[in-house]
Amino acid sequence: MQQRRLGHSDLVVSEVGFGTWTLVTDWWGRTDDPHDMIKAALDAGITFFDTAPVYGADGAGETILADYLAGHDEIVVTTKVGYDIEAERIAGQGERPHDWEPASVRHQVDASLARLGIDHIDLLQLHNPRMQPIVDDALWDTLVALKTEGKVRELGVALGPAIGWVEEGNIAIDDRPITTLQTVFNILEQEPGLTFAARERVRNGDVSLISRVPHASDTLSGKITLDTVFPPGDHRGHRNRENMLDNFEKAETLGFLWAGETGRTIGQAAIAGILANRRFASVLPTVLSVDEVREYARAADLPLSPDEVTELAELHARNFDHVDRYKMAMKSSV
Repeated sequence: MQQRRLGHSDLVVSEVGFGTWTLVTDWWGRTDDPHDMIKAALDAGITFFDTAPVYGADGAGETILADYLAGHDEIVVTTKVGYDIEAERIAGQGERPHDWEPASVRHQVDASLARLGIDHIDLLQLHNPRMQPIVDDALWDTLVALKTEGKVRELGVALGPAIGWVEEGNIAIDDRPITTLQTVFNILEQEPGLTFAARERVRNGDVSLISRVPHASDTLSGKITLDTVFPPGDHRGHRNRENMLDNFEKAETLGFLWAGETGRTIGQAAIAGILANRRFASVLPTVLSVDEVREYARAADLPLSPDEVTELAELHARNFDHVDRYKMAMKSSV
């Protein structure tokens, strides 16, 4: 497993990371035994673990890691802040309300430390912030104070849900003391990731990008077809069907990344395509099984060739020679 540094910090992480949210919910289908999956990730050389208090009930996405953090000094753990996990979700699988008040943020961090069983958080990310917390000086004063006190090593912003949040990401990169920005980014859906990658602080290495949804809701995993019917509540079913059809048809132009002598599966090619952009430090695939953990971890050892990188960029510039049925609007709070 190859490693990359987060910004100019002391944190070095595996190019392929591991997110815990599928382990403690059924929002992406049923998983194998969660502990078998964590052990498989560690065995594969994954050292970057992404979690959040809202993953599962009562912070289960954090507590499930506690025993592993105690025995593995190489793990870099990132959790998030912002949501009031004691409040009810808004309409089923909707978001819980945010609480960005400084006292609440301190309470959230202390609660995460207790659930994780550690004395500091390697990377603390704002979880799906809108513009208000991005421009809230009192909030950032509190976050910097948490760093000074040793409870947090580095700060980041995790944008979402869905694709967009361009203004929020640009201002966070330009004006806030962050080391990372996490965003939806895959080889089919490269905006706003490329916009973020072009910001000066990303270009000069101050800020590293982190990719989530790298398989475009499984369009690039080989695990589903357009005819797949998702059960009620599965997040993949939230995608517009015409958007999914567009992505499946675009993917047909990319077979050169996984066919023949490449040695890659389609899922590995999707990850390798992201890692070809050095401004992305790590990729967080959504995994349901031990086999998927092992498959995706191996993508870090199957880099694209320079010719493949060039051809992929040219196809993206031409929208993969495709006329979209569905124009996806970028999410924004401004």
